[in-house]
Amino acid sequence: MKHPAHARSALFSTATALILAGGLSACAGTANGTTSAGSGGSGSGGTTLVVGTDNGSPTMADNFNPFSANKRSGTAYMYEPLEYVNSINGQQTPFLATGHTLKGSTAVDFTIRTGVKWSDGKPFTPADVVFTFDYIKKYPALDSLGIWQHVKSVSASGNTVSVKFKAPDVPFVQQLEQQLIVPEHIWSKISDPTTYTNTSPVVTGPYVVGTFNPNQYTLLKNTKYWQAGNVAATRIVFPALTGNTQSQLELSQGGYDWATLFIPSVKTTWVAKDAQHNKYWFPPGGTISLFLNLTKKPYSDPAFRQALSYALDRTQIATKAEDGYVQPASQSGMLLPNLKSWLDPALPDSGLVTQNMTKATQMFAQAGYTKKGGTLVSAAGKAVTMTLQTPNGFTDWLQAAQVIQQQLKAVGITVNVQTPQYAAYNQALANGSFDASIASFGGTGSPYLDFFDAFDSAQSAPVGKPAASNYSRFSDPKLNGLLTKLQGETQIAQQHSTVNQLEQIMYKQVPVLALFYGATWGEYTTKNFTGWPDASNPYAPPAPYGAATAATGPPLMIITHLKAAA
Repeated sequence: MKHPAHARSALFSTATALILAGGLSACAGTANGTTSAGSGGSGSGGTTLVVGTDNGSPTMADNFNPFSANKRSGTAYMYEPLEYVNSINGQQTPFLATGHTLKGSTAVDFTIRTGVKWSDGKPFTPADVVFTFDYIKKYPALDSLGIWQHVKSVSASGNTVSVKFKAPDVPFVQQLEQQLIVPEHIWSKISDPTTYTNTSPVVTGPYVVGTFNPNQYTLLKNTKYWQAGNVAATRIVFPALTGNTQSQLELSQGGYDWATLFIPSVKTTWVAKDAQHNKYWFPPGGTISLFLNLTKKPYSDPAFRQALSYALDRTQIATKAEDGYVQPASQSGMLLPNLKSWLDPALPDSGLVTQNMTKATQMFAQAGYTKKGGTLVSAAGKAVTMTLQTPNGFTDWLQAAQVIQQQLKAVGITVNVQTPQYAAYNQALANGSFDASIASFGGTGSPYLDFFDAFDSAQSAPVGKPAASNYSRFSDPKLNGLLTKLQGETQIAQQHSTVNQLEQIMYKQVPVLALFYGATWGEYTTKNFTGWPDASNPYAPPAPYGAATAATGPPLMIITHLKAAA
């Protein structure tokens, strides 16, 4: 199963999430292309940034391979993509490329930045970009973004890297530009990149590895970085985290400058500790949804799905599951307010479906189900029951499942909530051995990729996602045709028209019941650094980690926006 920020954030609200496993030791020594830090951060002052994000269960492995799903979180502070894509709104920021130009709907040219050096002093060139793409073709296990499912060729001419697609594929550019780039002079000598741990990475980004031990590691500022003047923190400390309760305590006591934790009563436990400096922002990171197995009756009937949708009180579900931090989700499929500009104005109430028991009863009747003796039964008198799964340890999703169980009981449906281990949960989604499941989709910043994420039935696998991401098994020729149409559209007006039609299918056929928006948890202090993203300046999600795939994440954007506090 895909594990984007909003799904990952759920891990931090569980007993299996991450806590501090060791003290904050001082940095020792320097690394090539770095300077040693000054004194302190919030836990220790000066120009050091202490970040609470990296999993140490029970300890951390020394792995900075940017292609590895098990890489350290600090990897996202060192390697760079061609361009950064803000998953909140899809806005793009140049990094190793200064920009790109579409060549119709079947090719794109990237202009590669000049004057960039690797941290060992060697020049970065377009050849490194071509090498990286050819490298993940040679080793398909490294191609976590599915680049070569879509790409026909990659070549360089002067300062331009040209990428040709196998078919019209305009939305794919958003994923293509996020591939992390590695140095040819290092990686061409690696015998097995799938197992290589890359303990001394050579990078173009703002930091290199300083010290490492299983309980804590540090990154030091790369003085050769092409925009070193925009990097205020000279040293970053990553303590090992192994659980949630102690991490909350460490945060409240000023142990972190930046963290990503689910915290009950955040205003009391975090903000009130230093009202002037302690801040938080929990923007939507994806849509937490009720996926029904549409290969089974009665879920295969759109009228029955509409009835279930009307029976749910999404506000209550969201409040119980996430302590009131998030909002009910629009049935449009749009992540709001992030993608508000894409919302179909013809949808009532922005696509939000409010609980309406009268309509629920009417739609159940239309589907052939009535309530007798407190139980919803079919025309043949068979009682409706549902088995609802959610992963063990995802306590917020479990609370959502329990509220759904209570709400559907009111319409006569008996819901059996199960909490399998994550591997079993994931397998059930993949092979279709479930009735209903809480899962998530979206959060890419692209309406196309969000819809592709949930409904890839007749398409190639969506970029960076497993082929089985269409957990509901929804199949609709019109939807598939619209997705194909959107792949070839280069004009924004055309794209909006097509996305509106996709939203109408989502709203009327209810292939997935959108419940609430999953938060990207972000807590930070302005005591030593300012310039953090927030609702008024959402240049990036407030997450201190990158993606599990090869794509980068918010750290590069945030670390180059922070300024030392006056």
